Amino acid sequence: MNTKENTNTTSFSLKGKKILVVDDNIMNRMVANVILQEFEVTVLEAADGDEAVNYLKDNSCDLVLMDLQMPVLDGFKASEIIRQELKLETPIIALTASDIQEEKEKCFEVGMNDYLFKPFNKNQFIKIIIKWINN
Repeated sequence: MNTKENTNTTSFSLKGKKILVVDDNIMNRMVANVILQEFEVTVLEAADGDEAVNYLKDNSCDLVLMDLQMPVLDGFKASEIIRQELKLETPIIALTASDIQEEKEKCFEVGMNDYLFKPFNKNQFIKIIIKWINN
């Protein structure tokens, strides 16, 4: 697992970065979108893992925020496809309401870089994005 320490949210610009928000809950996508737009991020949205994989086949982004429990294709399988079939190294952050250790371990096993518990606060959300996005 890669780590980037000493993240300073005030000196880091997210302007122009592209973040794919993958969540079947429109309200969760909307909350992420509102926060990210404050930082002048280009927000891309997908309602499930299948939409995310199809988007990433032909397009790039700087980071993926991936819900775990979704219909069609869940976040675990989508992340596995992104890593193994698409061979992308784009940081993937799991968005989960669960604090179960086995679920966290599974996130890392399928190639996710980190996880964030929902509901999240704005500072936690931005800090974890800055931790993983390359400037």
